[in-house]
Amino acid sequence: MRHWSVPASPAGFCRTTIGDIEVTFVPDGYICSSPTGSYPGTDDAFWAANPNHLDDDGRLVMSLGALLVRTAGNLVLIDLAWGPGSTLIGVAVAGQQQGRVVGGALLDNLRLLGVQPGDIDAVLFSHLHRDHTGWIVDPTSSDGEGTPTFANAHHYLSSAEWEYWSAAAASGVGPAPSPEQLAVLASRLSFLDDGEHVLPGIDVMATFGHTPGHLSFVISSGQERAIVLGDAVHCPVEILEPELTFSVDVDPKLAQRTRLFIEQALLEPDTVAAAPHFADLIFGRLMRGAGKSSWHFPASQTLTIAD
Repeated sequence: MRHWSVPASPAGFCRTTIGDIEVTFVPDGYICSSPTGSYPGTDDAFWAANPNHLDDDGRLVMSLGALLVRTAGNLVLIDLAWGPGSTLIGVAVAGQQQGRVVGGALLDNLRLLGVQPGDIDAVLFSHLHRDHTGWIVDPTSSDGEGTPTFANAHHYLSSAEWEYWSAAAASGVGPAPSPEQLAVLASRLSFLDDGEHVLPGIDVMATFGHTPGHLSFVISSGQERAIVLGDAVHCPVEILEPELTFSVDVDPKLAQRTRLFIEQALLEPDTVAAAPHFADLIFGRLMRGAGKSSWHFPASQTLTIAD
């Protein structure tokens, strides 16, 4: 079992199997940000005691990417990462954090796995923050109205999430999805409810707080399951230090309660966390200890993909 290394790095290709379902993390890029800006109330001493989540420059590292799920003949993507390009975080989230967001690798990395955009059958969204929606619209389209990147895929999210961000976009409040993204979603969108069965081996788990309609997804086969956390948990410290809040949580108190619920779910037998924002390795297990719980990450999940 591998534990966190120092310094932290964005995750590369990672894979796990849940029964007969294959789940692969496909990288798109990374976020490097101020740890104290990302977690209000923390200080340098806190991060000195938790250095394994920081890079050589003392910045918090978060991976960006999508989860590719192969289940019962279906190819499913969970979230669509940042998309092409990069920016300063202060541009994307005005005044709340410092750092940089870099994206753009998702489609090329899918092709390295032998997957073309037209092969995707469904896209599931945890929520509609910018770093989960970046590939909704094909960046090569030139019709001015937006062409879907995954044209053969139906798209799914919660109705509460859609209503919140549609209203935000109409009022000009950022960082809402762009008009082109909303138009593409509206033409191919279905809503999901807590506990709903979406596709073979994939069920919905409501994890509101980070945003009003945030969803996690439970992938199960046989006695095994994985909980895809989305942004319900950004970094391992959020579970180990439940009083923490993340700077862009819409409802910080609800997000805290949700993380306590997730902790208990992850401590159940045969349960894996699929955490696309974690640095280094994406898939891990939360283990119950004599005091605090602890994370364990098997190094065997890493993949070497030939160009």
